[in-house]
Amino acid sequence: MECSCNQRFIGGDRDCRIDSLKYCLIVLVIIGHVFSQDQFSSVPLCVVIWKWIYMFHMPLFIFISGYLSHKKKDNRHFFISCWKIIEPLIVYQVLLRGYIFLSTGYFSLRELLTPWWVLWYLLSLLYWRTMIQYIPDKWLSHKKTLVLLAFVISLVSGYFPFDRFLSLQRTLAFMPFFVLGYCVRGKNLYVTKKYRVWSALFLAITAILPLFFENYLGDLNQADPYANPLRIFSRLLVFCLSIPMLISFINICPVRQWIANQGKLTMQYYVFHAVIIFFFMKCVNRYNLTTTFFSAVIYSFGITTGIWLLCKIPFIAKLTNPSSLFKN
Repeated sequence: MECSCNQRFIGGDRDCRIDSLKYCLIVLVIIGHVFSQDQFSSVPLCVVIWKWIYMFHMPLFIFISGYLSHKKKDNRHFFISCWKIIEPLIVYQVLLRGYIFLSTGYFSLRELLTPWWVLWYLLSLLYWRTMIQYIPDKWLSHKKTLVLLAFVISLVSGYFPFDRFLSLQRTLAFMPFFVLGYCVRGKNLYVTKKYRVWSALFLAITAILPLFFENYLGDLNQADPYANPLRIFSRLLVFCLSIPMLISFINICPVRQWIANQGKLTMQYYVFHAVIIFFFMKCVNRYNLTTTFFSAVIYSFGITTGIWLLCKIPFIAKLTNPSSLFKN
């Protein structure tokens, strides 16, 4: 069933188009994270697909995060909103780093302060929202300057010795998309129906880029400093492609009530899928499960479906914010 949304990109308390978009994105995240596992590194189609997904899925996620962000009226409300990010970050960082310590016997403070795999996004989101909260309004009003400055900082940050520690490199590298999303709040990002086919065609064309121009794309994770000084052009190229790709994806994303309902559980999907993939791939190795393209598709579908079923259990759904279990 289609959602009965108004014509604005953001409207009312929740917009089903935003929630539908978030769910479609999280499905792409799951596919990308399954396909990018080492077990599928020798499957060319898996490699091409995950690299194509990585070109725009996190920029779009971050763009939407900026689009939905706004200043809180006081520090109390700001902390309450931040706690929804801080709690899963701390809980799952300690649990996963603790598991790795018990498995390997290795521990360091640097490892503890380096977000485990997907948790970097939560820490970076905390940085970005804090930035918006405390930057003076008169500065935020200069939107074009703000966006341009964010892109300059992003490109230059690759020359700094920042890496995955405290998610510093990714915070700076992806910051332009959060700032851009924040600065276009209230704008309509949809094109008319006759142009949506062009959006789909553009995305299809970009899918061949990882196949023929892989060396020009650089580090799509944007997690480490440039391997060489010329990699700044790779980051610039990917970002120039990411913006029209994310706009195109927004316009072809299906809008349905069921999809929108799942989009409200983005945090659960985001955290749970990483934990499930982490342990499932250990099973793949241990039991010599197949690692073909079709098995990757099946694993992705199974993980997505499994999380959908798990989130039907209220207790499980609250495990991303365990403190909510103690509230009436």
